[in-house]
Amino acid sequence: METMKSIEKILKKKGVESLEAMELNESYTIQSQGYHELTIEKVGSDRLSVAHYYTQRGDLMRDPEIVFRIEENDSWTAVEYQQDDCGIYQHDKSGLDLSEFIKQWDENLGNQGFVGVVQ
Repeated sequence: METMKSIEKILKKKGVESLEAMELNESYTIQSQGYHELTIEKVGSDRLSVAHYYTQRGDLMRDPEIVFRIEENDSWTAVEYQQDDCGIYQHDKSGLDLSEFIKQWDENLGNQGFVGVVQ
């Protein structure tokens, strides 16, 4: 049961208090100088995608993307992980064990200024 505090902070700055408050396919893209864009998108009634995207030879690449199932008690469970440049794709509807990666990525997002640039 992971959580990404930096993503929660970004959404709150955008006026989003919960996943239910977002429309399906509603997304926010944040640019922090020197890093790939960060996109947060509601991709299902209880699913939130968090991804860094870049373009390679005209194709949109994920580096990485994690899709979380967010439950009523605000617990986040990673159910899908994709990193195109490494050829990695994992999916498990009961949850993936990515807690160390998520913890580090969340910390990096804060350190890289993604939360601070949101108005």
